[in-house]
Amino acid sequence: MSADPRKFAIIAVPRPGISSLFYRIPAFLSCSKGDCVEIELKNTRIWGIIEDLCDELPEGLDEAKVKPVLGKICSSPVFADIAETAFLKWVGDYYMFPFKKILKQIFVPLIGSDNALIGESSPEKHLKSLCEAGKLPAAELNAAQEKVVSSVLSRWEKGDFKPVLLYGVTGSGKSEIFAELCRDVIKKGTQILYLVPEIGLTTKTLQHLAGRIGAPGVILHSSFTKKKRFSALYCAMNRHASIIVGTRSAVLYPFFDIGLIVIDEEHDGSFKNFEPPYYHARDVAVMKAAKRGIPIIMGSATPSGDSWLNAVSGKYHLEIIKERANNRPLPEIETFPYRGDLYLPSSLVDTVSESLKNGDQTLFFLNRRGFATIARCAGCGETVKCPNCKTPLVYHKKSGRLTCHHCSYSLESLSCPSCGGALTLEGTGIEKLFEAIKSYFPNHEALSFDKDTLTTASAFDKAVAAISGNKYQLVVGTVMISKGHNFPKLRNVVIKFADYLLGFRDSRAAEKCFQQITQVAGRAGRFGVEGHVFAETICPDHYIWKYIKNNDYEGFIAEELSWREKLGLPPYTRMITVRISGADEEKTCGFAEQCFEFIDSFVGNSGAGNIMVYPPEEPLLSKVQNRFRRNIPIIFPKNSKVAFQLKDALCRMPLKPGITVTYDVDPVNEN
Repeated sequence: MSADPRKFAIIAVPRPGISSLFYRIPAFLSCSKGDCVEIELKNTRIWGIIEDLCDELPEGLDEAKVKPVLGKICSSPVFADIAETAFLKWVGDYYMFPFKKILKQIFVPLIGSDNALIGESSPEKHLKSLCEAGKLPAAELNAAQEKVVSSVLSRWEKGDFKPVLLYGVTGSGKSEIFAELCRDVIKKGTQILYLVPEIGLTTKTLQHLAGRIGAPGVILHSSFTKKKRFSALYCAMNRHASIIVGTRSAVLYPFFDIGLIVIDEEHDGSFKNFEPPYYHARDVAVMKAAKRGIPIIMGSATPSGDSWLNAVSGKYHLEIIKERANNRPLPEIETFPYRGDLYLPSSLVDTVSESLKNGDQTLFFLNRRGFATIARCAGCGETVKCPNCKTPLVYHKKSGRLTCHHCSYSLESLSCPSCGGALTLEGTGIEKLFEAIKSYFPNHEALSFDKDTLTTASAFDKAVAAISGNKYQLVVGTVMISKGHNFPKLRNVVIKFADYLLGFRDSRAAEKCFQQITQVAGRAGRFGVEGHVFAETICPDHYIWKYIKNNDYEGFIAEELSWREKLGLPPYTRMITVRISGADEEKTCGFAEQCFEFIDSFVGNSGAGNIMVYPPEEPLLSKVQNRFRRNIPIIFPKNSKVAFQLKDALCRMPLKPGITVTYDVDPVNEN
């Protein structure tokens, strides 16, 4: 875009409460809408974004008092691109988070504290961050995959960009379908934004796409250093990268030339941001595609209830594949009862032993970090808890410390902080299970696949390669291993505490439990070996098991959604959780009651519809990082007028110094 010769710039300052300001454009500086520039505000140099340009100032504003723009930092699509700007403003409005704060979050990876670019602006300094196209053989799609590709492309060619939900069983080859669709879009000269739920999936995903498509790409996630993330953003925003693979935050970046958005494992809870703004990357991506007028496709073997309802009600197109790509059968799933934290039936041990003799692999799954989940004093009986958070400390044997997983507080001493007595370690984490598995099968190599063992992205990638190469026949892993991996020799999957999620106070507990079990089970028998899954159950009579054993997602989600419809729960209604926190417990609880009374009064007097406001409740994590928490759940009809009235009332709710109030719109976790 060429620079505009006009005299003044209207600049959005990324600070809430400050309206757009007028600045003079010096004769030596060429500026355009969307340029990020350095300015002075109250004797402090800051940055802002040019919202518009003009030749005249508003009446009453003295030109002599208008400060000059000090310099240009970089160009961006914000304000320059109407669709992108409308999208970002929608995010702020929908999730009740100031638009200016969203701008600040977006540009933090680009601009340093000195108001200069974090990295150099010379292209050759950043091109090394590109993943160049590899030499993967062309994929041969089977008939089911080709049918999906043809169906989707024919609609896109007609301009039908209604979102597409691809429901395909584990191993059905959804990634190859995505790659083929991406290839078609890139041929037309635009970029691909490809979202995955976990950092550990980014490298493999980009290598696969670049190899299949023959185009370079970059990875975007929060674990990069500032300079590495800047290089990736530079290549993406300057169109050096055709493929952009990222985690949830990548959806907010204002790229110039996106032509397709892909969301892999769309059901995954990691797409939800668990701090303000509480956006859901999947839902935000759907709106981004709508505002930009581009296609979007989402895929999962266990679609979220929200997406499934949108598909069966006609809001999304639905594509289904019920067979694995190589015609391998889905694994048989057996259950066994809980009889102790480290209990394994003798028949299961025999089955695993026989598999090991044949050179096959077994995965033991337990989604709990550390060695022991509770440290209790043998003397006074007290459970050792974090002083900053109202949660038990977890014992990690590798570090020899009791650690809080919410604030990283830790204790080296294994004595009771209250009376000095000896501690007994209870409960089972991944470290304890790993030791047990090595004792069960002492003559075979084992790998622990968890966050505390694989602390970097490179360590994660090496571990995946080692498992794929059959270097380890025994793998003990947390949820990190359940997503998107193909291990050719993995025959057995053993899931400990498989249905523990059913005990959570969460209306989505059954859905999350079904998804986790199905995703973990789907790692087994994807290639030459026949898969077998053993799931330990505490609730064997729960209705999820009749569907899991038959690999019947459609039957499960139909029954699950019927319950939610009867109970008036999302996705048939909408929900906002008002989250209140403060350093003083009494003041926090008192203010939460005031907030409830304010909202309840609004509902009673406004006639705004069938809105249900629940009294303040103590969440499972009732104290985190020395701040006490209370939640006020609000459930209301899917009605834009009601939503507007409710949000307007919430924005007018009185605030109190020292108390933080945030709004979790469409929460996926009710704790």
